Parts: sequence; structure tokens; C-alpha cells
Amino acid sequence: MSRRKSRNLARNTPKREAYKTVLIVCEGIKTEKTYFEGLINYEKLSSVNVQVFSGRGSDPKSVVETAIQEKEKQSQHLDFDEVFCVIDRDTHTTFKEAKKLAKDNGIELIISYPCFEYWYLCHFVYSRAPFTRSGRKSAGDLCEDSLNQEWQKAFNRKHNKAEKETYLSLLRYREQAINNAKKSLVEANKDNEYNPSTEVHLLVENLINIKG
Repeated sequence: MSRRKSRNLARNTPKREAYKTVLIVCEGIKTEKTYFEGLINYEKLSSVNVQVFSGRGSDPKSVVETAIQEKEKQSQHLDFDEVFCVIDRDTHTTFKEAKKLAKDNGIELIISYPCFEYWYLCHFVYSRAPFTRSGRKSAGDLCEDSLNQEWQKAFNRKHNKAEKETYLSLLRYREQAINNAKKSLVEANKDNEYNPSTEVHLLVENLINIKG
């Protein structure tokens, strides 16, 4: 290989910036991953420093296992400073296993009760009314229904899980979402009742301030 070609390859290789490296593994293949990719693009974060993956499986344990595998896979050339798994509580049967596995491997869980859509809902309203299964609809389904009502009011359409501009669409409501999520989590901890609540704001603030 010529020296010129070698230099070109080096120039095209993404490089690590001078701030911490973060690995994020999401339960959802669309909603969560698309949201965080939008945040990373908007905040102009390096795709080497902050990486987002979907879990190889849709339950919390599979998400944590994916994070462990991805961390190990990249360990030869990159040592992540922080590893997060974004999961839903909902009705998952592997939730407790996921918590233990994460703790044993130094992974921080970012949990939403009942689901990630509650974080979206916090952009529009503050509510601590619990979501509980009704008929064929799970708590997560009912949370999505509430979100769709607010989304319709704000954007005159239903929320689309595959929408790639979700972060930008919600950007003007971001501070309200963070404040509502903080308030909800304080109440949840005080009452020892986490339905509904979310920790997503902790990760969002972490990423927003990562260069600071």
C-alpha cells in the first residue's frame, strides 16, 4: 500500500474526540435508537465517542447481554467510560435478571415505567396517573395511547415510531420534559411507586453536557 493511500485511509477513519466514550443499548429497534441518534446528530457528538445499538432481543435481559457483548467486542481498541441500557419495565419477565446482570457488569440501567413513551409524554404534560393493563391493552399500550392524544394536539398527527426527526420535533419541549421527568422520579422514589416514571432525562442531560 502506498504512503498516500495509507494517509487517506487514516484521514477517513473516525477518531475519538477529547471527551468520554459512551455505549447505549436500547430495547426498541426504532423508537429509542432513533431518538438518541437524533440527539447525537443535533449535539454534534462523535459517532466513535457515543455509540447506540439495539438489543439483540426485545426483553431487558437481552438488552444487557447485548451491551456486555458489544463492550467486549470493542475492548481491544476502545474502553467505554459509561455503558447504559435503556429498558422498559412494562410486563417483562426478565426485568429482575437484567438488573442483577447490569449491576454485576458495571452497566447503568435507564428504566421507564411502563415504557419509553412516558418520556415523550413528559414533553407535553405532567402526570402520575398509573397505567395498568385493561383488557387486551398492556400498560405500555395505554401509555402510547395517552402519548398519541398529546402528539395529535401538538402536531396534528399520531406519533410514528419510525419517525427519524422525533428528537428535533420534541426539541422545543425538552426542558419541560426534563423538569416533568425529574418531578415524577422524585415522587416515585418518595411513594415507592414507579408507575409511571422515567430515568431517560438522566441520560439525555448526560449527553447534552458531555462536552462541558
